[in-house]
Amino acid sequence: MDLELDGTQRAIHDACTRLFERSAGAGRARALRKTDSFDRDLLEDMQKAGFLDLFADAETGPLAATLITGWASQAAVLAPIGDRTLTAPSVIEGEIPLVVAVADAASANMVRYAAEADLLVFLDGKDAYAAKRGEFDVTPARTKFGYPVGGVSNVKGVRLAAGAADIARNWRRTSTAAEIAGAALAAIELTIKYLGDRVQFGQPIASFQAVQHRLVECYVWAESAQWQVREAAARGAPAELATSAAMTASETAHRVFYEAHQLTGAMGFTIEYDLHLWTMRLQTLRQEMGGARAHARDLVAARWGKK
Repeated sequence: MDLELDGTQRAIHDACTRLFERSAGAGRARALRKTDSFDRDLLEDMQKAGFLDLFADAETGPLAATLITGWASQAAVLAPIGDRTLTAPSVIEGEIPLVVAVADAASANMVRYAAEADLLVFLDGKDAYAAKRGEFDVTPARTKFGYPVGGVSNVKGVRLAAGAADIARNWRRTSTAAEIAGAALAAIELTIKYLGDRVQFGQPIASFQAVQHRLVECYVWAESAQWQVREAAARGAPAELATSAAMTASETAHRVFYEAHQLTGAMGFTIEYDLHLWTMRLQTLRQEMGGARAHARDLVAARWGKK
């Protein structure tokens, strides 16, 4: 098993790293949240560079699109990368608009990027619909959870082919899990830096073994989520792998949120400190597609044919 990036993936990683260092990061995320907006400019730059249309590319495929989704989340990019690069192209052929949102009928009252979307992929049980802007209503809502969100209603649009809902649901779980893994790794990295700088009893807090154990446990969870996501993407997001990755990612989000804020103490609960830019997103992401309970139910159905 080769766990290293191949030449094409390394080139994409290096190009994305340069782009995100220039146009993303904590400062950019803060500025966008002040206006409750998202990063359309960055999405346009990624589209021009071809990074949004790798799903169907024979050389790169869904795995490269999944890698980009995770790296973007780690860089605090505030844009619907996964919905545009993974979920939409899994069920829609041809040209896809720049901004895509995905909603499940069971949780349509809080949909990320709903008001900004040019296209909505709407999942309603076994049916899936593609609705252009104007073919669905949105009620914007303000939250503290790191994303622009809105409630979706009166969805019309075009019904997609039979089986599209299950395919889209599996890829949405894969992309959400990739976002969780990226955000979790960023939160852990920031926490490690803080604990290395903060001195207590004459030595950095990070030098205490009890603290190291908690950090290592978080890192193992985040890495586990990341590698399950990559396996799911490499194998075409079958239900069993997609739900497994989503379950692991959901638990990762819960653990990293709790530990990162506990270990950074009062500083971790202030908006002046950057930690919330990733951890509050984790709280949103772990609830998507029904959260851990729905992932577990669908994993059982995929593995043993029961619900």
